[in-house]
Parts: sequence; C-alpha cells; structure tokens
Amino acid sequence: MSDLRAAFRHRPKSHVSMWRRSLRAPEGWRVVDFRGPGHMGRSLPALGTRQMELLRLVLDSKNIPYIVTGHGSQTRAFVPAMFEDVARSELAALESEKTPPPPPVPLRRNAHWSMLVMLFLVFWYGLYMGWWPLPFEHLPDPEYWVRCGKLNVTEVRAGEWWRTATALTLHADTLHLFSNVIFGTPFLILLAQRLGLGLTLASTLAAGMLGNAMNVCYRDPGYSSLGFSTAMFGMVGLLCADIVVRSPAHMRGFRRLALPVAAALAFLAMLGAEGKNVDYSAHIFGLLSGFLIGLAVSFALRHHNALPRPLEFALGCAAPLVLLLCWDLAL
Repeated sequence: MSDLRAAFRHRPKSHVSMWRRSLRAPEGWRVVDFRGPGHMGRSLPALGTRQMELLRLVLDSKNIPYIVTGHGSQTRAFVPAMFEDVARSELAALESEKTPPPPPVPLRRNAHWSMLVMLFLVFWYGLYMGWWPLPFEHLPDPEYWVRCGKLNVTEVRAGEWWRTATALTLHADTLHLFSNVIFGTPFLILLAQRLGLGLTLASTLAAGMLGNAMNVCYRDPGYSSLGFSTAMFGMVGLLCADIVVRSPAHMRGFRRLALPVAAALAFLAMLGAEGKNVDYSAHIFGLLSGFLIGLAVSFALRHHNALPRPLEFALGCAAPLVLLLCWDLAL
C-alpha cells in the first residue's frame, strides 16, 4: 500500500485519481461505470473516449477518489466502497440527463426526377415560343400566352386568381429562363431529397402562388410581372424552414440559418444584375411565403421520415393538374 499512498500524495486534492496498467485494485474498492450495478465487472470504454472522460469529470467534480486500471478494452474505474453509492448516483443522474441525438434527415435518391421538372420548364418555354416542330395546328403567338398568363395586379384583384400560378410558367426571354433553371435546380434537388418530390412540387407551387398574391397586395394597380423566380425563392424559404425545424441538435441558433440565408442573399444580388427588370418584391415575398409554408410542412414531418407513398404521389400529380386548371381558366 505504500506505493499507492505515495501516488495519492503527489496529486492535487481536488483530483484524487490514479491510473495503473495492472488490473488489480486495492481490496474493498468497487468498479463503477454508467451502466449500473448489473454490469459490475464489465469492461469500460477505452481511456480517452468521451464516456470515460465524462466519468472522470464527474468523479473529480465530487472529489471522489478513483483508480483507472488497465488499458484499451480492459479499462476499468474503481472507487472506495464508502464512495460507491455516491459515485453511482452521480453517474446515474448524468446518464438520465443525456438524450440521444435525433437521427439525420433521410435523403431520397430522386435528383434525376427533380432535374426533369426543370427540363419541363425549358420544354414549355420552347413550346409556346415555337421552337419545336409540332404535328398539330399552329399554337397562339407568344404574346398571346404572355397576355393571358402574366401576373397583372388589376386583373388579379378583379378575381383572376389563376394568374398567380400561370405567371410562374412564363419567362420574358431565354436569359430569364436559363437563369431560373440554373439557379433553381440545386435548391429543387436538395428540397426533393429532404421532403420528397411530390411534397416539394406542391409546396413550391403553393409558395410561388402565395408570393405572387402578396406581391399583388403590395404593388400598385397596373403593375405586371412574370417568371419562375418567385417559386425559386419559395424553394429557398422552404429549405431554410426545414433546416431550422429538422436540423441536428448540435446546429442551433444562427448556424441553422447561416448557409441558406447567405445563399438567398447571394441570389438576390446576382439576379439584381438584370437591372430594372428585377422584381425584388416578388423575390422577397417568395422567400417569405416559402419559409411560412416550410415551417408548417417541416413541423408535420418532424416526427415522420416521409409522407405515405400514395399521399406523396397524389401531391406530385396535384401540382401539374393545378397548373393545367389555371391555364384552362386563363385561355
């Protein structure tokens, strides 16, 4: 026992501990760990792991003397018999406070389907612009499509609500189209992987229509606009809301919003290079409406990995059907 007492004399009083490679401990000392009396004598995690460091921190904070013996998978911690109950109660209290981290959001492999959605925008633009040779009769001129489907504040306030949807499928020129496709595709892919493609399509359309409706309330009569940008910023808002609600526990506060908000501001700046043709209010309202809808959607998915397959398929079919209905009303 003389070597043991000498080792304790050379350590600070607030950290009465010792480490020995020998698996033997003084008589009357008891092994302790986080796993309770039923696991007495079992090996502890290797010294240096998080669990062993927590054990040492708890025992040091309560001035409980202990010895750590062995190494690797044979590491054990012993305390004197008179401190056993106190040590076990402190370790049990710490263990009860620990909550398992939530599982990460499962990502779906649907990037190819998401890209097809954006390719449909290109196909639709080429269709009403007359790019493709068609076997049936000539379609109306592009000006006719724009006149029937653009977002006009006066006409929407008069009851033509379908323009909030049809305006999302129109573009002023090729540059406007491809800027929306290039910048919107990454957000659509990320969102579809997190929410599912069907829910993403329905939520994006709802965010775009709500953003356009907000823009109608904000703008003066006679103002008109068109483009997918409102829905694109709606996707950014949806992604922001999902990150806020369903991100891991260690990502708190500003860290949850930093990346998507920075991306949204960067897109606002880049799209601002188009000059006076940029509808900043539509972008901001799209971002806001997407965030509000995203909060509702993400809270609904917080305790479920995904929607049932039939419901997601129904939502995925509902989005294009709503667009067809709106264009039918417009024409």
